[in-house]
Amino acid sequence: MTVKWHIIGKQFGNCNCDYGCPCQFNAPPTYKYCHGMGAFKIEKGFFADIDMAGVNAVFMGKWPGPIHEGNGEMQIILDSKSSQEQQDAIKSIMYGEHTEPMATAFYMYHSMMSKIHEPLIKDIKITVDIVARKCSLIAEDIIITNVEPIKNPVSKEELKAKIVLPDGIEFKESEMASGTTKAFGAFESIFNNSFSSISELNVTNKGIPS
Repeated sequence: MTVKWHIIGKQFGNCNCDYGCPCQFNAPPTYKYCHGMGAFKIEKGFFADIDMAGVNAVFMGKWPGPIHEGNGEMQIILDSKSSQEQQDAIKSIMYGEHTEPMATAFYMYHSMMSKIHEPLIKDIKITVDIVARKCSLIAEDIIITNVEPIKNPVSKEELKAKIVLPDGIEFKESEMASGTTKAFGAFESIFNNSFSSISELNVTNKGIPS
C-alpha cells in the first residue's frame, strides 16, 4: 500500500561540475563523472500520519560517468534530532519508496545506484537563504558544505542567475551559486567553487505539485 506524503521547505545541492552543470540540460558532466550532495531542510509536511516539520537530511552520491548510465553509490545522513519515525520516513522518501516511478529526484537518483551504503545518524545543521544565495551544512565530521554567490572574477560583483525547468523533478526554478564541499562518509567527495543550486523544496509521492 502506497503511503501519501508531502514535504515542504528548502534545499540546496553542490556537485563537481562547473557552474550551470551540463547535466541539467541532458549533456555529459563537466569532468565525465559525477559526485554530488543535497541538503534538505523540511519546514512542514507529513508522511502518512507522521509530522515531518523540522526534519533535516543529507544525500551524498557518486557515479563513474553520467548519472543515467548508473552504477552509482549513495549514502544518506539522517538527523539525530529527528525521531525514529521521522528518520524512517525521510529514509523511505529518499530511497524512492511510496513514490510513483521517476516522479521525484529521490526516486531517480536511487534507481541509478548499484551500491547503497548504510545511512549515518548525525547532528545535522543546515542554513538556507535563497535570496542571498548563501547556505551551509555541517553534519559532524562527515560533511561540510558552504554555498555563496558566484562572483565576477574581475569586478567581484555577485552574479544573479537562475535555471528554470518547467518539467523538472528536482526543482522548477533554482538560484545558481558557488559551492564547496568536503565529505568523508562511505566515500570521499571534495570539490571547490563548483555548481550549486538553491531552491524551494515542495514534493509529494506524485512529484512536484503543479
